[in-house]
Amino acid sequence: MRSLPLLIRLARQRADERRLVLAAAEQARLAVEAALAEQDAQMAAERAQAAGDVAAMAGWADWSRAAARQRRRLLEELGVRQEREEAIRAALAEDFAALKRLELAQQAQQRNAAQAATRKAEKAAEDQELRRIR
Repeated sequence: MRSLPLLIRLARQRADERRLVLAAAEQARLAVEAALAEQDAQMAAERAQAAGDVAAMAGWADWSRAAARQRRRLLEELGVRQEREEAIRAALAEDFAALKRLELAQQAQQRNAAQAATRKAEKAAEDQELRRIR
């Protein structure tokens, strides 16, 4: 099969492209995780600031509800991004498996060609030996 090198090159290219997509997905997930960590730190700071003041505590209650809604949105976004990242990882694993199958097929093809060349050389040597004996 003469198309194996082309198929292998295309499979590698597809896997490389998917690796880039995976890297972008990882960066997006990390950005959401960083936003969550930042929000947690901000919430802790606001809570500490409001702890000593009754008037600030009343304002903090309203602010904390809004912060909780924002946190839920961030958690939902994180879940979506994690699912996307896992889907990309699974597709990349399939790409690598397909690439490996193609490489193994090419190795088998090369091995068969080498064996055929060896058999042909042995047969030619035997024929030459038979002609020499006659």
